[in-house]
Amino acid sequence: MIVESLAATAVIFLLIVIVTQVAFVVVARDTAQTAVAAAARRAGRPGSDLGVEAVRLEGELARIMPGASSVSASVESDGIGVTARAAIRWLPPGPDLIPITIHAASTSPLVVPP
Repeated sequence: MIVESLAATAVIFLLIVIVTQVAFVVVARDTAQTAVAAAARRAGRPGSDLGVEAVRLEGELARIMPGASSVSASVESDGIGVTARAAIRWLPPGPDLIPITIHAASTSPLVVPP
């Protein structure tokens, strides 16, 4: 009886760790997606420099995502719109169960002055 209750307790704690890490991943993914979308909108304004926006996005992602160990970002324009992409190697709080790489991308149209 004691062995079964100890095993059940261990399973419960393992499930709590997994559910907590999944919740952290969801929040981190949403945060990264929001930052990438904002970078795409900023880069679509007249006179913006795509290289500066890419560097700004990398710094912003490193700052707002604790545990980000490797951040790479790119901002590209095709003449019609702007696409911002980011890949973040993220270490969640707690035990590092699996390697997590978060990818986020967003597209925004170029703003044309009236």
